[in-house]
Amino acid sequence: MGYDFFIVGENRAIRGTGPNDSLYLSAFQGASVIDTMAHFGMTVEKDRPQWPTFEEYGVDPADFSDTADLTEERQKAKAAFVAAYQAVREAADDEPDAIPAYKLRFCDGFWVTPSEIAAALNRYEAHPNYDCAELPFGDQTWARWIAFLRVAQAAGGLRTV
Repeated sequence: MGYDFFIVGENRAIRGTGPNDSLYLSAFQGASVIDTMAHFGMTVEKDRPQWPTFEEYGVDPADFSDTADLTEERQKAKAAFVAAYQAVREAADDEPDAIPAYKLRFCDGFWVTPSEIAAALNRYEAHPNYDCAELPFGDQTWARWIAFLRVAQAAGGLRTV
């Protein structure tokens, strides 16, 4: 188990498979990074939103098969379910204080927005001598993470999958 972070670009889709488009952290590294972010005030604790359920929308897993022959009513229900699911993955505050921690902890593809990343980086950079954490000796996980966040902010955000 680990954390796979991907840069997103246009339409909030995962950008590509280039060397700067993703970052893998082991379970230990990822947990350490998220804890360090909390120390710097870069994350905020919020409840993870609830996913829509099949029952709420009157659909079942078979409706998502490529071979499913759906009535028009069932197609609309499926489309409504997918829209509700996407709304949970794309949810964001207009003026965030930091990155909601659940977006990093869970590999559900939550969109971490450029404004959430900017707020987190602003909190980090407000600490005296913050850049000492990025000095080029010892474990470079934190320095790689901060560099990745800066790329993600400029690109369109990131997703954890």
